[in-house]
Amino acid sequence: MAPKAIMAGDEHRFDFPSLILDHKPRSKRTVTLVDLDVDVYGLDEIRKSKLPICAVILSHGRCHSAKMMGTMASGILGELDRLQAESGREKVRDVIVVTLDHRNHGARTRFRNTNLSYDKNPTHLMDMAATVYAGAQDQKFIMDFLPSYLFPRGERTIDSFVPAGVSMGGHSVWRLLRHDPSVRFGIPIISIPSEVLGVNLEERATQYGVSSEELIYPDGVRHYMMGVPPPGAYAGKKILVLSGGKDVSMPIERAEPIIAKISEEADVEWKVDEGAGHKISPDMVRWTADAVWRWTASKKALPKAKL
Repeated sequence: MAPKAIMAGDEHRFDFPSLILDHKPRSKRTVTLVDLDVDVYGLDEIRKSKLPICAVILSHGRCHSAKMMGTMASGILGELDRLQAESGREKVRDVIVVTLDHRNHGARTRFRNTNLSYDKNPTHLMDMAATVYAGAQDQKFIMDFLPSYLFPRGERTIDSFVPAGVSMGGHSVWRLLRHDPSVRFGIPIISIPSEVLGVNLEERATQYGVSSEELIYPDGVRHYMMGVPPPGAYAGKKILVLSGGKDVSMPIERAEPIIAKISEEADVEWKVDEGAGHKISPDMVRWTADAVWRWTASKKALPKAKL
C-alpha cells in the first residue's frame, strides 16, 4: 500500500538560512571529545569575559545534521545580544551553543536507510527509539566532559546547560528531562513527550500501510517507549515546549494531556507557531533565546539609586 501524504506544503519545509534572523554568523570551533566532534559557536566573542558560561546543547532532527543547525546557533546568540541591549536585565552568564551529529547522522552516517521511515525501513520504530536513547546519552556526555575539553586548566566555568532539540533531537531532550535529575532546563521543539512518542510512532506506521502484525516492535523497545516515568521526574524543572500549529507529524493534540500532567510538577511554558508545520520557524529561535536569557543568562537589574 502506498503511504499517505504525511507532510506536505511550505509549512513543513525546513528553511535553515532563515533561522539566523539577519544576525551575523558567529565563530565556530570544532572540539573532539574522544571520537565525538561537536561544533561550539560563540567562543571567540566571549574570550575577554570572566563570567560563567551557559552552554545550549542544540540537537537536530532525523535526516539532518549538526552542520545544518549552524544558522540557528548564530540566530540564538544574536538574539541574546539583542536581549542584553534591550531587555533591561543584567547579564550574569555568557552563552555558547553546541551542536552535534546524532548517531548515524551527518559525519557519523554509516547506513543511510536506517534513518528512513517505514516505507523504506521496516525497523524504523526501533531505530528511532535507539537513536533517541543514544542522543540523550550523547547530550549528557557533552555536559559532563565538554567543560574539561574546552578549559582543561579551569580557565572558565560552564555551570549551566540548556538542552534544546528539534524533532528527534527534541525527543532526546524529553528523555533527559524525564530521567536525569541534574537537567534543570529543557527546550523540546516540534517534538512530543516520551510518554506518547511510542503511540505516535505506531500510528504513523499505520499511515504508511504497516499493520500492527507487521510492525517490528520488540518487547524491550516497547518497554523503553511506554515505561512510566519515576515519581517527581519533572519536579522543579523549567521546560519551554515549542510546537507548530499545523504539525501533523507531532500533533499538539496528542501531546496536550501529558504536558498538562507534567505542568503539575514542572514550570512549563508552551508556545505554538500557528502557521508552522513540522519545522523550526524564526519565532521558535526567538523564543528559545528568550528562555535562555530569562532562565540562566540574566537576572533582573537592580533599580538605579536616586541621587
